[in-house]
Amino acid sequence: MASDVAQLDIPASQPEQDKDHDSATPTSPPPPPIPSADPKLVLQARTPPPLHTAPSPSSHDLFKLSPIAALKLLSGSIEALVRITGDIPPTPPPASPTIPNMRSMQREKAEIVRSLSEKSLVRLREQAEAQSRSQAQTQAIGQTTPTQPIDGVHLKKTSAPSPLRSAPEPYIIIGADSQPLNLQHSAITRKFFSKQPPPISIEDYLLRIHRFCPMSTAVYLATSYYIFRLAVEERAIPVTRRNCHRLLLAGLRVAMKALEDLSYPHAKIARVGGVSEIELARLEISFCFLTGFELVIGEDTLKSHWETLKQGHGLVGFKLAQPEDDAIPPLKLDAPPKKG
Repeated sequence: MASDVAQLDIPASQPEQDKDHDSATPTSPPPPPIPSADPKLVLQARTPPPLHTAPSPSSHDLFKLSPIAALKLLSGSIEALVRITGDIPPTPPPASPTIPNMRSMQREKAEIVRSLSEKSLVRLREQAEAQSRSQAQTQAIGQTTPTQPIDGVHLKKTSAPSPLRSAPEPYIIIGADSQPLNLQHSAITRKFFSKQPPPISIEDYLLRIHRFCPMSTAVYLATSYYIFRLAVEERAIPVTRRNCHRLLLAGLRVAMKALEDLSYPHAKIARVGGVSEIELARLEISFCFLTGFELVIGEDTLKSHWETLKQGHGLVGFKLAQPEDDAIPPLKLDAPPKKG
């Protein structure tokens, strides 16, 4: 019994310890983990939390819509607006008859001019100058009146009454009344028009943008909603062959900045769109003013507009061409007409 205890207390020799240590050290890394083979993870995936409800796959799910399908709807909606509107010049001369499609807009502009006629800064300045002149004349007459003696007694000269407090001068904001509102609106909408229709169709133009600067489904649907609201609901600008390309380019650029973190370089967007960098910046600013800077679109609004677009007929044979090289082919939209 004592010999057994003695044998247990004797430590192993050094070579034997080194041999055991080498056998315990792995010579290769462990195999990579397989999450799908973990029974615990599979159990958690099959039993989600009570408050979490996974959306069931549906063909009517907006979030399942592909960007190319949204691009197809955008192209079809703009084509429909162009067919309905026809060809309307950007700034018809005053002597020309009123265009039937623009009657309501012209009537509204006339009402705006009439409502602002009483608030013109020129009229307010003339009224203030006339009032100040009349007060100055009254004060001068009171000061030059000699003191008349009464029964040979000279009375003490009384001071002239203080002039009435002048009316406060109107606040003048630089540029607020520099032009009537209808002229400002015409100047903004004129930036989108070309002298002649651009030498590229709407479908090819959108495919060109999607090839070199692809965007998401939300951007394409939001652009369609912006232009639909401006042309149909607010009737702020007609959509024709002469301005639809610039409207699309500005709408896509603004929607991409408002809804996404992805933003392509300004020079690349201008080159793909066929405009200069300065003109692209002006188009963006003009588009923001036309929309009233109301660029945020909720999910319900986007779904409602999507349902409206689905009721129309899309393009047939809408395919994205893939040339061999990635070089951007040159494109030049006609310069917008200058104010004569």
